[in-house]
Amino acid sequence: MRYLTAVLILVLVTGSVYSQNQAQYSHYIANQGLLNPAYNGTRDIISGLLIHRSQWIGIDGAPMNQALNVHGPIEDTNLGVGVMLMNDHIGFSNTLDFMGAVSYKLQLEKDKFLSFGLQLGVSSLVYDATKAVTDAYMDPVFNGKESKLGFNFGFGSYFFAENYFAGFSIPKFFSHNFDLNQETFKNTIDFKNLHTYLYGGYIFEWGDVKVKPTALMRFVYGAPLEFDVSANVLLVEKLWLGLSYRSISEVVFLTEYVINEKFTVRYSFDYSLSSLNQHAKAGSHEIGLQFDFSFNKRPGMRSIRYF
Repeated sequence: MRYLTAVLILVLVTGSVYSQNQAQYSHYIANQGLLNPAYNGTRDIISGLLIHRSQWIGIDGAPMNQALNVHGPIEDTNLGVGVMLMNDHIGFSNTLDFMGAVSYKLQLEKDKFLSFGLQLGVSSLVYDATKAVTDAYMDPVFNGKESKLGFNFGFGSYFFAENYFAGFSIPKFFSHNFDLNQETFKNTIDFKNLHTYLYGGYIFEWGDVKVKPTALMRFVYGAPLEFDVSANVLLVEKLWLGLSYRSISEVVFLTEYVINEKFTVRYSFDYSLSSLNQHAKAGSHEIGLQFDFSFNKRPGMRSIRYF
């Protein structure tokens, strides 16, 4: 088991100097503020999200993520602002990101908008390999504890109308990569290491219910294209039920309950269809709370309440 854990950590965390990992969320459409800075401020109300994700339960050192995103518009302008706090724990590493975002929204037609966003902040890496069990003596990857603090930035664009939307983003340009020559982590830009996201969705009525199909693609140089396709159905204006398939051979069960105009809770369960299921039999779990409120009587743009 310890060898399997070590292999997973190597693949997901360091992979020498050629790979990095960024947190993935099953409710990616509900978490657009974390995925795309251009989304921040587009709901015309103050909106927030608190989320926790435990991935591959049953495997030591499996990913665990927490995030907080709060954003809103600046009154009487086309600007929006947001803040993101993200904690990503994988194996011996823990990455804490604090980012601030600003967006600018253009009205193309009566109900069509295009937003551009930029986010800036800092990323802190704490890598503690003192508990690692290895066969190689004084392996630099698993030698002691190290902390690094670095600058980071990202950008994105977001198009939305009354019943459809699309987004493009590169949330992070900098990553903490291990330099084998200097035996230390460095906060650098590696264009072969960028995570690029392209996603979109559509809302339509099917009889008495609303259906929301969505898709997300992630591009990383030298890695297979990853995609996620989902379909959610809204029942009685309160309960969303959905199913998703992820190209790394995972099926995801999605649910969302609208408590009232201010609070919404979400939960998802990921089940692996690959051999990973032999070790992570409890799957992956994600739970989130969204809150929406306004300091004035305007309730916000009802046309984009579903995304």
